[in-house]
Amino acid sequence: MRVAEILSDLTSLRVCDPSAAFALVSARPSPSRISAAEKQPDFSEQSELTTGAEDDDEDLRRAKDLVELHYKVKVGHADGRLDHELAEMRESVQKAVAKMAM
Repeated sequence: MRVAEILSDLTSLRVCDPSAAFALVSARPSPSRISAAEKQPDFSEQSELTTGAEDDDEDLRRAKDLVELHYKVKVGHADGRLDHELAEMRESVQKAVAKMAM
């Protein structure tokens, strides 16, 4: 599971230009210096820390949005259960794939 997270992060960084990707990864403190209370990210606080140049970078903004969405989904489904709407959508996809296979 951890490998999938790392690959997802690397894919997100690929859409950024090199300087924006470096800014994204260097903005975080090293894991050894993070206390337990600080482990939950505050995305609004991170956005306040960006400079004007980073605000103009569309790729960096999309990467940050993707990271925020990934975190929200991961936390929302941490117990392993799916919400009703997501379960219905998965069922619809499975039915559509089954019809195409026939």
